[in-house]
Amino acid sequence: MIKHLLEQWDTHSDQQAVLCSVIKWKGSVPRKDYPLMLVLDDGSILGTIGGGSMELQVTNSALELIGGKSSRVFDFDMTGSDVDADVGLCGGTLQVLVEPFSSELQQFYLELLDTIPANPKVMVALSISSGSRVQRQLITSRKQIQAVDDEIHKRLSDSFEDQCSNAFTREGDRYLMWQPFSPPVIHIFGAGHVGQAVADLAQFNDLQVVVYDDREALMTQARFPYAQRVAMAFPLNREALPAIPEHDFVLIASREHRHDRELLFALLQEPPAYVGLVSSSRKWKILSTSLRSEGLSSEVLNKVHAPVGLNIEAQTVPEIAISIVSEMIACYRKSSV
Repeated sequence: MIKHLLEQWDTHSDQQAVLCSVIKWKGSVPRKDYPLMLVLDDGSILGTIGGGSMELQVTNSALELIGGKSSRVFDFDMTGSDVDADVGLCGGTLQVLVEPFSSELQQFYLELLDTIPANPKVMVALSISSGSRVQRQLITSRKQIQAVDDEIHKRLSDSFEDQCSNAFTREGDRYLMWQPFSPPVIHIFGAGHVGQAVADLAQFNDLQVVVYDDREALMTQARFPYAQRVAMAFPLNREALPAIPEHDFVLIASREHRHDRELLFALLQEPPAYVGLVSSSRKWKILSTSLRSEGLSSEVLNKVHAPVGLNIEAQTVPEIAISIVSEMIACYRKSSV
């Protein structure tokens, strides 16, 4: 994730570094989300593009460019079959752009982070000439797309309209229309044991967390060192409830069933991308019947993940948190699980 990578870089900015970006792949490779990784002048890395022998090869290649001004595209083949050979066995190939992590490049990604909240459809248009000259542009509308001919313009425009990353090569030049991954913010209503465990695990996965509760004793920096904390009160004042962006995720884990019902009724007026409820099947049946009587449609209620979490036979609080965060990841990664 770009934000996490830049935050890590802040503590190493006195070093030289090169940025490694996966720009194209074919077949089975460790990651398929256009990951980024920084290689520092001491050989250490920030971020990951998938690990294993492939990442080591990329790191070694990147170190050759430390201190220089030129960029290069490296091709890596992971279609080997000899387990004793120092080659990847995943079964795919990939291209990695390696370039100096200049102040201009840092500023570009900072601008991207600033743009995403206001325009989540922003994309990055990347062109790499056969001589490895790199050009980048933030695209927030089709009109901004610049291309050398109509065919390239159409392919980039189609990718932007579909909001789908696409890489292609034409006459030796490489092109990429990239949709940056912007993870949802996790809004947790309930600062109890499950809420705390989910907040901890979400932070471990570089997800931003906001926790809401009316219990001042639980809403402490010690319990939630990485989460934003918002005080609330019951009965619920819907006007005081912050608007949850449609892209974000919600977990309801309050201490009382009536509070769950209040929260569900308020939040489902304009449902965010994901709403999960800590409950049993019986509790959800009773709550959903009550909410339906208040005017919420079955279509809206069917969007609630209740009981929340993947069915991994979880029993302990940490196991329950793992099941919940796993389901969230499956949803924002568009898994069929």
